[in-house]
Amino acid sequence: MPANRKTRKPYIARSKRKDITSFLFEGNAPLDNSTRTAILTAVHAAALSISRGENVKSAWHTVVNALNIAQILCEEAGNGKVGLEVVYAAQNAMIDAAERFHATGRLVFGAGGLPAMNSGIDLFEQLIETVTKLQYTRAAGESVRRNESGKVVMVRNSGGTKRFELRAA
Repeated sequence: MPANRKTRKPYIARSKRKDITSFLFEGNAPLDNSTRTAILTAVHAAALSISRGENVKSAWHTVVNALNIAQILCEEAGNGKVGLEVVYAAQNAMIDAAERFHATGRLVFGAGGLPAMNSGIDLFEQLIETVTKLQYTRAAGESVRRNESGKVVMVRNSGGTKRFELRAA
């Protein structure tokens, strides 16, 4: 071998989870308190930032992601009538706030927007109390997948963004 070439190290694949069986068996356990507290603290801090009228874009995204996860959990639970109605109202309020931000430069709600967002977050809290680790992980993954595939509502700068609504089956 020539002197100017380095020897290559062999490739060793590393798994993300070291113990898959414990993950599968613990997947049916509810979310532990520290995880639940961390998730809810982030969502509540973001909601507080939005309710104060602070123009923090990451706060808007945090609340929207929580609502997207709540939507997926409601869809999986077959809770189409009650849960999805609350989530759709909250998502529509967030769309209104984003459109108002594009128009005026301020991230504030219109009439009825703040109570709708609070109702959506309350539903998210209730869902977080009852879901398992595996259900939450799958819902978060599905939320990311929908986001990356473009199967989400994109807020238009000029207004007229499509809204969420329940459709008769």
